[in-house]
Amino acid sequence: MRCTLTATARVCHRTHCVFDHRPWLVAAVLAAGVACLPPSVAQAGGKGLCATTAAEHSAPPYVAVVSAFPAELAPIAAATEIETTIQIAGRSYYVGRLGGVSVLLGLTGIGLVNATNRAHDLLAHGQIAGLLMSGTAGTHHIGDVVLASDLVESDRKRVFHPNAALFALAQRAATALPGPLERCTPVPPRSPDAPVVCLLFDPTVIFGGRDVSADPFGGRAFPCMPGGDEIFGCELPAPAVSRATIDGFEPRQVSTPDAEDMETAAVARAAARRRVPFLAVRAGSDGGGDPLGDRGFPAQFFDYYRLAAHNAGDLTRAVIAELGRLARDRSARRTCRLLAAHRWRSAAKRIAARPNG
Repeated sequence: MRCTLTATARVCHRTHCVFDHRPWLVAAVLAAGVACLPPSVAQAGGKGLCATTAAEHSAPPYVAVVSAFPAELAPIAAATEIETTIQIAGRSYYVGRLGGVSVLLGLTGIGLVNATNRAHDLLAHGQIAGLLMSGTAGTHHIGDVVLASDLVESDRKRVFHPNAALFALAQRAATALPGPLERCTPVPPRSPDAPVVCLLFDPTVIFGGRDVSADPFGGRAFPCMPGGDEIFGCELPAPAVSRATIDGFEPRQVSTPDAEDMETAAVARAAARRRVPFLAVRAGSDGGGDPLGDRGFPAQFFDYYRLAAHNAGDLTRAVIAELGRLARDRSARRTCRLLAAHRWRSAAKRIAARPNG
């Protein structure tokens, strides 16, 4: 959680890496969730990212897109042809097509504990060919979209990295966004007659840097609110927001990360254990460039979270659309075979070398 958005896509490049992978054993209790899925879903997996393309109807394997809270997922859900809703471990997920790719859309909940549990539940079934997290973060400038190359938890030493092939797709996608990144938004966003505020800088898409995920809840799961609003609600994208609920909701301060949130590293850890390619797209809702002054979190977050969610969602959608184009391109069959064989770096080189258009 925490956000930033952009309007003009200048693309900055730093470093990029690949996940180190470790196998793990799935707890038997998670297997019960398979019964809630269509038979074809439970039997999917292992077919590679290119196998997620769908001609007319979604089918396994899927690219999963998760966000911490409903407002972060809303721009992606709005662009998706949603076909049905399924249950995984008691949680609802949309099934549909986005950019010609079969997708599952769902919520992790706010915080490291929720993100860990939901990611493990989702990945336990084996039908997920790739996992993207789209959402908001604290960044150097509000509106900047950050795809960090180092993903860490503030109290742990291990560093996770985005999948090299998905990272390469994102670099291409940044030049083919579905629309300009946002720079202006009503403040406060839910007020019908709110004045429009424009950021002091044109937002930028940044590749590289460090994303630090903190746990301000002391190892406890932060509860969502059934029937709640678009930040604290449990349900797939819903309206409304309550500022009062934020009392005592202050993230741990860390030393100048490029992005700061509460979930990314936990989802990256789960993906690494399941050997599922992962990418995090985080847009800044709080940081520099605020025309209303340097008010910090949570004041900035409540003013700019929709702007940030929109921009992160735009880049996430573009990454999935780029995957769909790759999978449908007959000249890219070699790249798809490399993806299916988990030869991420080799596939990334071929993706980067593909001609545009």
